[in-house]
Amino acid sequence: MPRNHRASEPLATRARRHQFFLSLTVLVISAVVLFAAAADAQVFGTVRVVVRDPQNLAVAGASVVIRRKGTAWSQTSRTNSQGEAQFVAPFGSYTVSVTAEGFGPADREIDVISNTQTSVQVPLEVAGLEQSVNVGAAVQTINPESSATATLTHRDDILLQPMADRSGSLAMITNNVPGTFVMHDHLHSRGGHGVTWQIDGVPVPNSNLASSGAQFDPKDVASLETQRGGLSANYGDRSYGVFNVVPRSGFEDDRFGDASFGYGSYRRIDGYVSLGDHNRSDRFAYFASANTNRTDLGLERVDIPILHNEATTGSGFASVIYNASTTDQFRSVGSVRLDRYQVPNIVAQQLQGIDDEERTTDGFSNFTWVHTPDSGTLLTVSPYYHFNRGQYLGGPNDPLITSDDRSSHYLGGYVNLSKTIGRHTLRAGTDSFAERWRSVFSLTATSGQKLSLSEQEQLWATVFSVFVEDTFRARSWLTINSGLRFERFSGTLTEHGTSPRLGVAVSTGRGAVLRASYGRFYQHPQVATVSGPVLEFALQEGFDILPIPGERDQIWEVGYGIPVRGWTLDVDAFYNQTRNLVDHEVLGNSNLLFPLTIEAGRVRAFESTLRSPLLGGRLRWHYALSVMSAEGRGRITGGLTDFSPPANAYFYLDHDQRVTFNTGFELTLPHGLWFSGTVLHGSGFLLADGPDHLSPHTTADVAAGKSLGRQLSVKLTATNLTDAAFLTGFANSFAGTHYQNPREVGVQVRWKFHY
Repeated sequence: MPRNHRASEPLATRARRHQFFLSLTVLVISAVVLFAAAADAQVFGTVRVVVRDPQNLAVAGASVVIRRKGTAWSQTSRTNSQGEAQFVAPFGSYTVSVTAEGFGPADREIDVISNTQTSVQVPLEVAGLEQSVNVGAAVQTINPESSATATLTHRDDILLQPMADRSGSLAMITNNVPGTFVMHDHLHSRGGHGVTWQIDGVPVPNSNLASSGAQFDPKDVASLETQRGGLSANYGDRSYGVFNVVPRSGFEDDRFGDASFGYGSYRRIDGYVSLGDHNRSDRFAYFASANTNRTDLGLERVDIPILHNEATTGSGFASVIYNASTTDQFRSVGSVRLDRYQVPNIVAQQLQGIDDEERTTDGFSNFTWVHTPDSGTLLTVSPYYHFNRGQYLGGPNDPLITSDDRSSHYLGGYVNLSKTIGRHTLRAGTDSFAERWRSVFSLTATSGQKLSLSEQEQLWATVFSVFVEDTFRARSWLTINSGLRFERFSGTLTEHGTSPRLGVAVSTGRGAVLRASYGRFYQHPQVATVSGPVLEFALQEGFDILPIPGERDQIWEVGYGIPVRGWTLDVDAFYNQTRNLVDHEVLGNSNLLFPLTIEAGRVRAFESTLRSPLLGGRLRWHYALSVMSAEGRGRITGGLTDFSPPANAYFYLDHDQRVTFNTGFELTLPHGLWFSGTVLHGSGFLLADGPDHLSPHTTADVAAGKSLGRQLSVKLTATNLTDAAFLTGFANSFAGTHYQNPREVGVQVRWKFHY
């Protein structure tokens, strides 16, 4: 057995070690909290403004002002002898204004990304003796120093796009990010499952292998930053995407509120309310929201008639911000969500009186301190806690009653220190946590010998990681991004991974950037195991159960971002080579998963996005395209399965879809009227276990809204407008059979108020 595996270590010894680690983590977090005090921990990035004259020489002493759009926030500085000025600014959209004696003023519009340095190139024109040159506010949509592939989704996109603001919906992602789709109720991204959710740049720890629904209510989201590829070392090891949510805050307005009520097909009812405020000195703010909904169409349907598929959900979110000083800022964020689903039936199951249920609970809280002692230094310290639980409750009429109750408590912290020194921006930090995992699994036969088996497990696991990285501006047109991440997992087994990352960004002129990256990733495994009498029964039934190792990826990627007159075209291609590819078995018709790993895998893809400027001040159009193949190869190396892969050959994974294309528009008209639409085309998922695929499919969603005064508005939404019925999976060993949801029509009334 390799030296980094310790699966044979006595359980008592491992338990003592994990309890020690947990105690140490609690002590460290307590010290941080006591030391910190309190302030505004919004996501922060660094802005570097470079000012040049027509001969590309540095302009020293120029006045630089950055203003955050929609707020009173601004900062002012002057360029140094190299013509540069630096700022630390919260995530968001900004206008950069530059003035200098003898030159005309110039403006640039930029988006600041979390934990990233945004470089702004501002050329100045010489002002004539009798006239000055006014340069309009050009929009910089591509970071010339970033080798990452990213997508930004703003609050206007979420409010206007069809179904994007529905509670639990992932449309804010799938409408805008290429290679993303929802299949058997779980988000798939870039050919895999392992993604990271962040809030304000702080990771939400989770060892589960897939996301069912959005981690946060879309109506609470101010902006969504998606890092798709070229991930730097501080973004962790979930290689299929990082979704960073910037939530709404009390700084939006004075004593403001937002309430909405919706009703639609399948007796769907949605209710939402939020409140927020800040004090006059802008030092303190709060925001809180609550949501509840129910529907007769909860999980993805498994038969043409919708049977036994009711769902109810309740959620809440809160944030408190306090600005202690100009250099110390803090934020406390918390959320909770409770879901209850009927597990959908096929016709035969409904006739048998099958009555299975699923219940899930999720809660998250963090406390973040941001310290900015100078314009080139940024320190983020954030202790966090996360709890999730999934229960499958078999009904009394099941031939074999299955009961599965899994829960995890995560306690840990995230630290990131960034420092700009000359042409280098250095970052170092850690994201480490302890997990307490508990599971009760039982099988009870209602016929024959009425077999009854039960197993209870309680395990400790720890994840320790450290990272260091550097952004080196080697030339005015060349940036080199490099980093290294080490991660150690100890749970059902002990293993580690060392992951180098390297990327380059080359400015090719007129705002276009050519990028390339290489990275290794170690994704620690889910803490899950089956043993005792349940294991013996599974072996008798022809299943095999193995410890689950971590997935290891190598990703090569190239991309090119091209801005043209406000339009932004981005193309990229990547190749992901995987060992211990993580996949899953679905528990019945639910959205609960048993993890498994496949010996090897590969994902090959070409992606493209295009986003228009605001045409005529009213119309915006965009598309997202992915041409991809996702394959596995070799034996099952971990988990529970009776699947026998083809010998020495690649086979398609259940979520393989060659072409995924999404295009949409948002049109605002006079008198508060607006329209939006989205068209989604897919070439078809895998048919059974392949190699054939299901037929291509196309769906259209539309929405229209009208403002009825300053406070009241109404919105009408229709999804799957043509009521297209097609399979999204059929008799697959890993995912079973599922159908596209039918047409849904709904109306929402929204009231904005002050209190």
